[in-house]
Amino acid sequence: MAQSSIRPVPDRIAVVLTQVNIRRFVPGFVRYNRPNTTFWQLNSHQPVDETVSLIRQWKPLGLIAECIPGISDPLFELGLPTVAVQYNLPPGSPHSCCDVDDEAVGETAAKFFLGKRLRSFAFYGKNIQYSEQRLRGFLRGLAAENQKPEVLVEPFEGPERYSEYWPAPSKPLLDWLRGLPKPVGILAAHDPMGRALIEAARHAELDVPSEVAVLGVNDDPLVCPLSQPALSSVRVPWTRLGSELMGLLERRIAGEPPQSLLIEPGAVSERLSTDILAVDDPLLRRALEAMRVGGAESLNIHELSKQIGCSRRHLERMFREHLGRSPKEELTRRRLSIARDLLLNSNEKIAAISQICGWSNPQPFHVAFVAAEGVSPGVFRKQGGRLLRE
Repeated sequence: MAQSSIRPVPDRIAVVLTQVNIRRFVPGFVRYNRPNTTFWQLNSHQPVDETVSLIRQWKPLGLIAECIPGISDPLFELGLPTVAVQYNLPPGSPHSCCDVDDEAVGETAAKFFLGKRLRSFAFYGKNIQYSEQRLRGFLRGLAAENQKPEVLVEPFEGPERYSEYWPAPSKPLLDWLRGLPKPVGILAAHDPMGRALIEAARHAELDVPSEVAVLGVNDDPLVCPLSQPALSSVRVPWTRLGSELMGLLERRIAGEPPQSLLIEPGAVSERLSTDILAVDDPLLRRALEAMRVGGAESLNIHELSKQIGCSRRHLERMFREHLGRSPKEELTRRRLSIARDLLLNSNEKIAAISQICGWSNPQPFHVAFVAAEGVSPGVFRKQGGRLLRE
C-alpha cells in the first residue's frame, strides 16, 4: 500500500509582539527548528479584545507574548502554555519568561566607558522597566570605580514609538547636555534615543565623540549606521533570545513547570560615536587606537611597538603607568570580549573561536578564559542564560 502524502496539520503557535520584536525574534524561532509548526504573528498594538478573540478562534498550542501594561494581562489569562518576553513576572506565575539581562547591559556599558578612561558619565532614559534596569546596572558598574552618572529620564510614550523617536531636542535636554562635564560618556536606553541624543548634541554645538561619546543598546541595523556619526551600541542577542523563547514554550507545552531565563548581552559594537580615548599620553592613544582599528585579535606586542614607533620596554612601562596593566593584558582583555560575544551569539566551534580571537591553539585560550570568567568556554556557552526561577 502506498504511503499517504498528506501532511499532518501543523501545530499552531501564536506570537503577540511589537513589529520591531517580531523582526528580531523570528530568526531565533526558525533556528530552534520545531518540526511541523506554524507561527501566527499578531501585532501587540491592535485592540486587545480583537487579539483575544482571534486567539480563541484559532486555538493555538501555545503563546509567546510581550509583557505590556494594559495589553498583555488578558492574553496571559487565556490558559494557554505561555512564555512572556519579560523576566520579572510575580512569584507563583504559571508562565515562563525570558529576556535579556538589562542590568548586565548597563554594567557592560559602564565597563566600556571606564575602559575609555572617561571620568564623566551620564544616562539618558525613559520611565519604563528596561530603561530603569539598564540604569541600575550602569550605576552598579560605575560605583565599582567610585563614579556616578548624571541622569535624565523622560516620559515613556509607548513601544510603538521605538523606531519613530525623532522629537525636536527640548530645552531641558540641550541645557542638560551643555552642563555635563566634558568629555562625557552617555548611555542611551536604546538606539533611537542614542541617535536622537547625537542630533541634540549637534543642536547644542557639541562634538560627538570628542566632547560627548554616545552609546546605545540593541545594535539595531536600521538605526546605528544611519546616525551621524554612526552609533556604537551594546549588542542584544535577539536570535538566541528567539530560540530560547521557543525552548521554554516547548517545555511548558510538555507540562514542565515555568522557568525564568536571563540572557547575557553581547559586547559593544563600536562605531564612531564612541571613538574617544581619554588618556593624556599621545603615544598611548596611538597604541590603543592601533588595537581598536587594527583588531586586537590580529596584533602582537612586537608588531604594536613597531607600529607606533617605540621600544617594547617603553610600551610596557607606558601601559603600566597609565592603565595599570600590560599591553598583553589589554590585548587579552579585548580578545576575550570578542570571544564572549562569539560564544553567546554564534555557532562557531570553540577551536575556531580561539583562532578568530588570536590564539594559536585552543589550550592558551582555555586557560585565559577560565582565568577571566571562572568557567571554561564550553560551560560559559551553555550557561549563557541564568535560570532565575524553577
